[in-house]
Parts: sequence; structure tokens; C-alpha cells
Amino acid sequence: MGTKFNIDRKPVPDEEINSHKDFGELIKSFKKQSIEKARNDTHFLKNKKITYTAIIAGATVLCTVTYFLEFKNKETKQTTYDKITTIPVQTKTQNSKLKKAFIAPPISKLNVPYQKFKLKNDQGATLVTQSNSKIKIPKNAFINKKGENITGDVEIQFREFHNQADIIASGIPMKYDSAGIQSHLESAGMIDIKGFQNNEPIFINPKKEITVELQSTQNADKFNMYALDTVAQNWIYLHRDNSLKGQLEKKGVKRTFSQVDSVINENVVTKKLRKQIDEIPPKINLEKATYSKKINQLPKSIEPTKPAKAIEGKPKFQLDVSAKEFPELATFKNMVFEVGSENKNYNSNLSEITWSSAEISEGTQRGKNYLLTLKLRNRVEKLIVYPALSGKDYDAAIKIYDTKYSEYKNVLAKRLAEEKRLKLEFEKKQAEYVAQQQKLNDDLIKERIKIRQEQEKELANQFNSIGNNQKVVRVFQISNFGIYNSDCPNSLPIGETLNPIYLVNQNTPLLNVTSTYLICNNRNLVYNLNPKEPLRFNPNEKYSLCIIANGKTYLCNAETFSKNTSNKQNKINLNELSSEIDNVFDFKKALGI
Repeated sequence: MGTKFNIDRKPVPDEEINSHKDFGELIKSFKKQSIEKARNDTHFLKNKKITYTAIIAGATVLCTVTYFLEFKNKETKQTTYDKITTIPVQTKTQNSKLKKAFIAPPISKLNVPYQKFKLKNDQGATLVTQSNSKIKIPKNAFINKKGENITGDVEIQFREFHNQADIIASGIPMKYDSAGIQSHLESAGMIDIKGFQNNEPIFINPKKEITVELQSTQNADKFNMYALDTVAQNWIYLHRDNSLKGQLEKKGVKRTFSQVDSVINENVVTKKLRKQIDEIPPKINLEKATYSKKINQLPKSIEPTKPAKAIEGKPKFQLDVSAKEFPELATFKNMVFEVGSENKNYNSNLSEITWSSAEISEGTQRGKNYLLTLKLRNRVEKLIVYPALSGKDYDAAIKIYDTKYSEYKNVLAKRLAEEKRLKLEFEKKQAEYVAQQQKLNDDLIKERIKIRQEQEKELANQFNSIGNNQKVVRVFQISNFGIYNSDCPNSLPIGETLNPIYLVNQNTPLLNVTSTYLICNNRNLVYNLNPKEPLRFNPNEKYSLCIIANGKTYLCNAETFSKNTSNKQNKINLNELSSEIDNVFDFKKALGI
């Protein structure tokens, strides 16, 4: 038996006794299984319309203007000067590859050149391009980066794009993302305009606007005006193209058709689908709350503490107290207290003192050791002790522990099994809701594409009686330098799909295709397709192909494309573009458009 401590003190009040009764360790609560958060609803954001109002005050002064055209093969320096015309600079950072610019002409020597004009800012001018388009510039239309009015000569750089060859050569992306649907823009005419003074970019005075009257062969009244934001890398819808108001009547063409808006209208079906999609997340949250409530109501079990066996030779002692007088120490009946090695100042002489009180509280290792505080008048000694049992006391305690531990394991096993069942039940319901939500989202996208295609079909029926041999003028009101387009969004063609194998010289497969341009000959439209995806086309329309691979350009004219695809085979014959073709005009002839 270990050393005994004799205690002589006055009875302790019941309140103090109760406050020291509980020294057992409570098992930590089981961690709840994590629940994968249900997919958030994806809403279709409507494209915000921005309205530009054009007001030109006063009469435009006509001046004699000299201009010159950059000759072919001459590279043009791109300058960053405002938001719309910001072109990402190609930079190489550590451990990264060279990033491709947003506007990247696929065939360097065929890029559309700029025409350059010089004029005096305080006089304004009407500039006439080679295609007879007009750029009307009012007096004092330009300011510098400080917002100050510019004096002296300025240089205007301008280029225009009229056909599919221009579009491909420019490298200007014609994809347009609106309301979650990606379209390709059919162009009625596109311009790129910027200004400089002494090689420094200039800006358009906020109180002024430049008017561009662009010659166009696309006389259908179905187009919208867009500006290219190269920061967001998307076209910004500005407003409907009302350029033809009054022009077609003069040419004897009736304007009896409506406009396809860039924002797709909702119908009864889409509204119903959106409502059903919105109802799913609350249902998932309700299932989650029900699951958590059931888990919390399951019977809880506390793992019993296994009694420690006294170690021979280790310093130990036993409290010699009356259980009736000190009931708070009844928990440690028949136990010895081994002195922990962390007690550097322990002295066996402490057992010879009759202490007035002994208090036990949690130690440094909860449930394993305790802090024994001994007091006698002003003297206080604190020891870290480890309760243990020996002999028959330990044998009896271990039997009780085994029984309690077996009961604990049974309760725990039942709880874990029920937790697993409830978890699987919840995950199944959650998966059903997520699958339902995904199907509704897919149905919504299909319905919106259907609406767009119906609009396009309606317009096509309305426009098929109008020829393209009558030139019209597309009017652009320019408040910022940049790239502007009169366009109509088109979805990808439908009808036929194939996984093409491109052949050069009838038999050599073409590998490493980097760009695929599907050219619609019926409309002024180019689809810039992913080479890794199947080729989709409408068999009722005429197409040509322009393929970029291994730094070279390959073409398939409309006749060859029709012949190769009509036999339901996936082999398409290509011819390499002649190295002698170094301008857009010859490129257009090679494409057969």
C-alpha cells in the first residue's frame, strides 16, 4: 500500500462538494459527415443593353484631306489606348507559356491594312475611303490623355471589313456570348478606327461623336450594332442598327419584317422551366435539415475510461479519507495515486504532514492525470498524479470496464449503421434533385436555342426575296476608338455532323490543325470552330473551309465541300494556299467568295 495522507479539516458545505464531483472524461462527440453542397442554380443573365445617343452639333466642315494606304506586307503597330481597343500584350512569365493575343490574325501576311488620314483637329473633316465610305469628324473632336483639346494635325487609322476573307484575315473573334448562349456574328460591315498625334494615342471628346457611313452590300434589316471589348473578350450589344431607315424605301424595298434582338425573349416554356429550377435548392436544403435532425436524435454513447494498473516501483500514495466526510473523493476509492515524473519538487516527506484539505481537479492530460492540491494554513502544494488500481481492485474494475465497453460498442455500432443509412438516403434524394436540376437547365438551354433558331428561320424567310446587289450605308456613331460591327447573331448550323479527316493532295492526312473556319457562302458569316469537335453544317447551305495547320493555310472550296460531304464520308480534300497570295483580295478569290 502506498503512502497515506491524513487530512484533518472542517466539514465542507454541500455546494462545494457537488462542484468537485465530476472527474470522469466525456468522449468527444462524433464529427458529422460532410454533405456535399448542392449545385447552385445557374441563371441566365440577360445581356444589358447600352444605348448610345448620337448628337452632332453644327455643320461638318469639309476639308481637303490627304491619305495614303499602307502597302501589303507592311506590319501595323497595335497601340493600347482605351478600354474597347485594349489588346492584351503577349508576355512570358516564369513557368508559363507565351499567351496568345485576343486579336490574332491567323495568316500574318494577309492582315487587312489600315488606311491613314491626316487632318487638323480644329477644322474637322469628312474622310473618304477607297470603298467610298465616309468618316465625318466634327471640329475639335479629339483630346489627349489629360482631357485637353488637341491642337495641330492628327492621324486617323481606319480599316473596314466587308466579307468572310476580311474577317478571317483580321483575326477578330466573331463569337458572341449572350444569355449563356454562344453565337457567331453574321456581319453587315465592320470597322476598326483609332487616332494618334506624334505616335501617341488620342481620344474622342466626350462631347463629340464621329459618324462613319460604311458602304455595305448587306441590305437586310436584321442587324444590331456591337462594340468589341477586348478586356472582357466579348462583343457589347449597343443598339439596333437603324441605318437602313429610309434607304430601302428609296430603293423600292419594303421593310415589313422585324428585328432579332440580341437578348432572347422568354416564352411560357422557359418561364416555367426557370420556376422549376428555382424551386429545387429549397427542397435540397429541407432534406438536409431533416437529415441533420434525425442524426441528432440518435442515441449517443460515451466510451468508458479503462482503469489504469499501478506500476511497481513507481512513487505512489493513497488518500486516507472518509467517504462520508468527503464524498467528492469517493470516485477514487481504493485507488492509489502515482506521482508523475513532471513533479520535480516532490518529496516523500509530504506524507508526514496532516493537511487541512485536499482537492482534485483536471490535470494536464484530461481523463488521464489530475492535479492534487494540498493545503495547510498558508502552505499549498500541487502535484500531478495518475490514479491507478492494483491487485484485486484492478481485476474487479477491469471486469466492470469490459462489460461497459461491450455495451458501448453495441450502441456505437447501431448508431454508425443508422448514420450510414440516413446519409445514403439523403445523398440519394440530393442526387435526384441535382439530376432533375441539371435536366431542367439543359431543357432551358435547348428551348432558348430553339427560340433563337425560330427567329433566324423567320428572318431568313422574310429576307429571301431581297437581293444583295443593292449597296446600302451602315451608319456608326463613334464615341470611343475601337472595333465596331453591324451584326446578327447566329447559332451553330444544324442538320449534319461529321468527324472530318482532312486530306492534302487527296491522300495525306493533315495533322496538328489549330484553327477551323467554316465559311457560309450564303451569308456573310464565318464560324470559328474548335478543331477537336465534330464539324456541323446545314446541307441546304453552301460552305467553304479554311484550315490552319503547322503554320500553313489550306482551303476547301464550296464545290469540293459539297461533293465530299454529300457522300456521307468524313474525308475532306484540301489544297494548300499558294505562297504567292499575299493580300486579302487574292485570298478572297482563292476562297471562292
